[in-house]
Amino acid sequence: MSMVYYLVLIIATTLAFAYGVLTFKVYFYETKIKEIDGKIAVYSTPQEKAHEKQVFDYKKKIDDFAAIINSHKITTNVFSFIEDYTLPRVWFSSFNMSETTNEVRVAGETENMETLSRQFKALETANEYVKHISVLSSQVDNAGKVSFILNLFLQPSIFAYNEKAFLPASVTPVPTSPPAPTQ
Repeated sequence: MSMVYYLVLIIATTLAFAYGVLTFKVYFYETKIKEIDGKIAVYSTPQEKAHEKQVFDYKKKIDDFAAIINSHKITTNVFSFIEDYTLPRVWFSSFNMSETTNEVRVAGETENMETLSRQFKALETANEYVKHISVLSSQVDNAGKVSFILNLFLQPSIFAYNEKAFLPASVTPVPTSPPAPTQ
């Protein structure tokens, strides 16, 4: 019984000593931290702290705007795409677009089925921007003109901002550096 008493006394003494050492170390590190904070406070004025807070506020606003801009879809690219890939004898009379599904439904008219076939092929070859095309309906009237409705499923990349996307052939981009001299 006395052996258990001495063992418990040794453990309690060891724990009390360890607690004292750790408490002293915490106190020592807290005084060091306060000393370093005092040195930092000497080097920064309240005006500098106000400027620093203002800079962080601006950074947060810029990050918020960047998130909005990155999630924004540029729908004008779709109009440029349709304009660039429409054949001369094809007229579009209706245009419905769903940005959430990247789908465009166009209704139009052309002079014959051959032109409709060539228009379909022209849109289909633009596989960089078009995933899939389906003809929802096509009808030939008494004069031989064809009315049609096409459903275009577009790649999401068509909605991304690209300053050189879909430039008409008559417009040449401004060079970013002067041309090299020729001899």
